[in-house]
Amino acid sequence: MNTQIYIDAIENELEKCCDEFFYDDSRVAAAARYSLLKSGKRIRAVLMFLTADMCGGHWQDKLRLASGVEMVHCYSLIHDDLPCMDNDDLRRGKPSCHKAFGEATALLAGDALLGCGLEAVANDTALSDIAKIEAMKAFTRAMGPKGMIYGQELDLEYEDKKADKIVLDTIHRHKTGKMISLSGYLGSLDCDLNEEQKRAIRVFFNDIGLVFQIVDDILDVEGNVEELGKPIGSDADNNKSTFVSLYGLENSKSIAAEMTQEADNTLLKAFGDKAVPLVEYTSYLLNRKK
Repeated sequence: MNTQIYIDAIENELEKCCDEFFYDDSRVAAAARYSLLKSGKRIRAVLMFLTADMCGGHWQDKLRLASGVEMVHCYSLIHDDLPCMDNDDLRRGKPSCHKAFGEATALLAGDALLGCGLEAVANDTALSDIAKIEAMKAFTRAMGPKGMIYGQELDLEYEDKKADKIVLDTIHRHKTGKMISLSGYLGSLDCDLNEEQKRAIRVFFNDIGLVFQIVDDILDVEGNVEELGKPIGSDADNNKSTFVSLYGLENSKSIAAEMTQEADNTLLKAFGDKAVPLVEYTSYLLNRKK
């Protein structure tokens, strides 16, 4: 499916956010712009927009929320790449933020994007005050110590020891899955849904978040740096447990395909034909090369 209209819109909104939230002469701002703008697949934003359309909302009303998610996601990538974390030199096809601007500036750029992501939510004129509070609660929960940060903590803890299935699922449902699930929740925020539909969105995004990480693990083995835009084999270099190291390459592909099919079926049962664009997008996520 063609998602370019969504990508163009979120890129334009991110530019607006940077103009609004940063000083022009700031080196930290330059580093944040370098990492954020005109890069990335914008998967979380697209998922949010498709969910809004499926739920009877208007995707254009989600532009600020999607910008917040993309800025917080970018902050996590900048920090992940730092020498004290994964120590990666390449991100999105160019030198990592700390390689281009130095560690201190990269650290501050990540911090700034985290703050700007929350500011985008707080100043979102498309949301009612009650919806803003609900969105902010969901944001901080997804990225906080019971969300993405917990996944990052476990990911570091298990660099030099083998994780079993339960631990591996826990790592990635938090590190990757929580922010992807957030996109689904925010996309459906303020929409009139029944309980089956709300449950279907939770189940769908919970599974798709894990599938996304499984595919990442697969690409870290058989992808190429030109398409992926980041180093290949870094998981093995850092002695990390992955789905491929635990299940093998082919089994990991099968698990990802089965989970995607189950997630799609859940959504189609609850939403019917309205779910088709979102289901079609999961095929791209499952078969992506970057």
